[in-house]
Amino acid sequence: MSRPQDVEAVDAQRTASARRAAGERVVEEMLGTAFLTANMKEAAPEGEGPVPSMGRLALEHVFGDIWTRPGLARRDRSLITLGVLMAQGHQTEISNHVVAGRANGLSPEEILEAVLHTAPYIGYPAAGQAMATATRALGQA
Repeated sequence: MSRPQDVEAVDAQRTASARRAAGERVVEEMLGTAFLTANMKEAAPEGEGPVPSMGRLALEHVFGDIWTRPGLARRDRSLITLGVLMAQGHQTEISNHVVAGRANGLSPEEILEAVLHTAPYIGYPAAGQAMATATRALGQA
């Protein structure tokens, strides 16, 4: 299945710095300026090496490329991301993406319902951990 021509053209024309700038905007809108500064910008200083590279990759690829694509609303991307993170047991990222999900229009009830929905698919222990993380992130623990 091929991608629409306009998406391919946009992807080809975006430079790394443009993708990074777009990624910074997305992170700031979803998680706030303090999160961006503490976790992304400071983790991605100019220079070479694994730590700066990881920060740049996250900003450019994850947030600059994936989160800015047409085709899915951020709200939908948040639900998908939360489900994947729950299945993989990444509690810190679940907490971050609960906050992002709220910024992207998910209600606390929808987030908790999404966690409950995962239980038969990821197992009750993993869903229980995700529920504890989500309730803490929502301030409902």
